[in-house]
Amino acid sequence: MRQAIDTGSFTSLTNASPPRLLIVDDEQHMCDVCSRTLQRAGYDVMATSDPHVAIAALDSGQQFDLLLTDIKMPTMSGLDLAQIAREKDPEIAIIIMTGYASLENLHQSVRRGVADFLSKPFELEQLRLAVDQALRKRAIQQDNFRLRTLEQLLAVSEAFSATLELPELARIALDAMIDRSGFQTGFLLLGDESETLFQAVAQPHDARLTDAGQELAKRSFELRQLLYEHTALYGTRHTRRLHTALAVPLRAQGQVNGVVVLCDERSTTLRPGMQQGLMLLANHAGAALRNAALYQQLDEAYQRRQELDRLKSEFIAIASHELRTPLSIVLGYTMMVRDQVEGGQREYLQRVLEGAQRIKEIVDDMVNLRHIDTGEAQPQLAPLDLVGTIRQAVEHLRSTVELSGRTIVTHLPEMLPPILTDREKVVLVLNHLLSNAIKFTPAQGQITVTISVRPYADIEKMNSASISKPSATLRTLPWVIVDVADTGIGIPAREQMRIFDRFYQVGDSLTRERGGVGLGLALVRELIASLGGAVWVVSREGEGSTFSFALPFRQT
Repeated sequence: MRQAIDTGSFTSLTNASPPRLLIVDDEQHMCDVCSRTLQRAGYDVMATSDPHVAIAALDSGQQFDLLLTDIKMPTMSGLDLAQIAREKDPEIAIIIMTGYASLENLHQSVRRGVADFLSKPFELEQLRLAVDQALRKRAIQQDNFRLRTLEQLLAVSEAFSATLELPELARIALDAMIDRSGFQTGFLLLGDESETLFQAVAQPHDARLTDAGQELAKRSFELRQLLYEHTALYGTRHTRRLHTALAVPLRAQGQVNGVVVLCDERSTTLRPGMQQGLMLLANHAGAALRNAALYQQLDEAYQRRQELDRLKSEFIAIASHELRTPLSIVLGYTMMVRDQVEGGQREYLQRVLEGAQRIKEIVDDMVNLRHIDTGEAQPQLAPLDLVGTIRQAVEHLRSTVELSGRTIVTHLPEMLPPILTDREKVVLVLNHLLSNAIKFTPAQGQITVTISVRPYADIEKMNSASISKPSATLRTLPWVIVDVADTGIGIPAREQMRIFDRFYQVGDSLTRERGGVGLGLALVRELIASLGGAVWVVSREGEGSTFSFALPFRQT
């Protein structure tokens, strides 16, 4: 027998629709009286004088909340019909009607789970009262079942929350579904829309899923519904042969990501409440297993990134060491030969020197970033004359700037007390920002360097500039802001959020006109962050850019 189970159907007591009653009595007059009486009371009634019609209705999958049947009928006993109905739906309420009340009939009725016993003749009000009480008792039993299901869901949720290991979660989910269903054996298979299902766990461990069991799991996965069968050999356990199977799909965010196949030796009655409980567990397990799979993927990606970072650091260390020695030789001998020649050869050697110097700067940037990553570049705080330091940096570059037709101006305060910071890091930041401004400012353009002192509240308003929120003590201090503005090509708005990323470049990679490997601004950001400061940019394409950094005005 194969049965596809509609997991969306609930008994009528859980819906807005009225309870459904099935009335069976070989006397048509009694069927009509009971049917009309209960319909007037608001029930949905199906009545028949033929027990076999009633059995056909039960076999067709129709759900009834209550069976009202005569105990003595020509073709079948009402007690036998009650037993068949109970096998179809263990939660159905049953009331027996009889004109032959006896202690034996009462005992047999109780053994078959009969809710009430009506002796003919009975008052219509007595009938309504008996039906109402039987349905109330059934509703209480269903509520208790749901409460037990919710208690189990809570316990399973706590177990799921305790781990993100996929095998452990699969075992917990399978154990819970075996416990809820009463089946002896279970298998949990995982997969997605593009993959073949694979068995993740079996309980007990020596259980084996046969080809028929695999096929049932596949169909349940594809149809996205519960499937119940007892027509083949679905699994084995020791010497036991499991001929009954229930496949339950696991769902997560609308997608099926696995199937649980529950197997048993005997044919098991599937109660609607049990089906609903299994589906709740399956959905909960599907979500937990999906989260565990995503966590596993994230962890694997993190491990790969860690390995790439390690290889990158090793490469930078080796490259910087291997490049610096020959680069020093190139710079030294080129300088020596340049000073001994005249004319065109001197100009050629000067270009060689400039290229070698540029390589040295790139190597230095790589080394400095590596030192920051490894924690070797801890700030060495000491009093710094920031105004004097900026003047020195500007004067050092002034001749280069003016030879190219650009101008560089400063707006610096006459007096600024020394600031407690790391001089080497501040000089590196200044050199990078000034070199960047010179590189992107065309001939006849201007570069302006400005110092101002403002409260921390002003810093917070400037493009969310803070790299990391400083301590409460630092936020009470004034902050020194250094602006390096240019009248260059500007930066497109879409690029401004990424220009401080490592190896990111505005333009068409290394082949563009101004070159660079995208490390300078990344180094600026890391250096300022190590000093507890902030860095940001304000720019309009075609109008120029202003790069700013701010440091807490700590004094000795």
